[in-house]
Amino acid sequence: MNASTALSDEQASQVAEAIGQAEARTSAEIVCAVATESGRYDRSEMLCGVVLAAISLVVAHTFRFFNQLEQGSFEEVPALGPAWQVGILVGGVVIGTVLASYWHGLRQVLVGSGIQREEVDRAATYVFATSGMTATRQGTGVLIYVSLFERRVVVLADHAALAVLGESGLEVLRDTAVSHLKRGAMVDTFVETINQAADSLSEKLPADPEQNPDELANQVLRFHPRP
Repeated sequence: MNASTALSDEQASQVAEAIGQAEARTSAEIVCAVATESGRYDRSEMLCGVVLAAISLVVAHTFRFFNQLEQGSFEEVPALGPAWQVGILVGGVVIGTVLASYWHGLRQVLVGSGIQREEVDRAATYVFATSGMTATRQGTGVLIYVSLFERRVVVLADHAALAVLGESGLEVLRDTAVSHLKRGAMVDTFVETINQAADSLSEKLPADPEQNPDELANQVLRFHPRP
């Protein structure tokens, strides 16, 4: 699954409709975003390449050793030539790096949770800063950011919305989104979190079309492979 296919057009419309209904109750400007991944994770891919190269070289030497034994030569086993060794190492690095790029399960093992958390936080902050959420009239922007590879959610809010929700409120919204994301319910991941955010914000930040018109498009931002 990637950001382009995580939601069908119909499902994206459902999320957009939920945003519109929520913003009819609160002056908050809610934006939803989904990314295939939040980090490039080059180091993990290179590490996979190095590991595969080392394994390939060991296997090549082992195969050559036993091949010589089968031929009855127990006294001296000639080493692989330098060109062969370099070729095996380079091939292993390239193949391992490519495998890690496309096989996310392998890369998931090699990337620590701390690094993933940092990359998701960084990407969410970038989306928040570049999608117009810091430029709303009353500082009421709320971002619900989902990163698929890391299976993580970040909820960010501009100053007025943050004053109402607080950090604990953002964590509650995040936990709601994560609970649905773990079940693979992408629409509910956004819709239920949107509705909960509106419930929390509507009393102190009620909708006022004259003072706070709809400033940001009601849509799901999609980033493939990453912001």
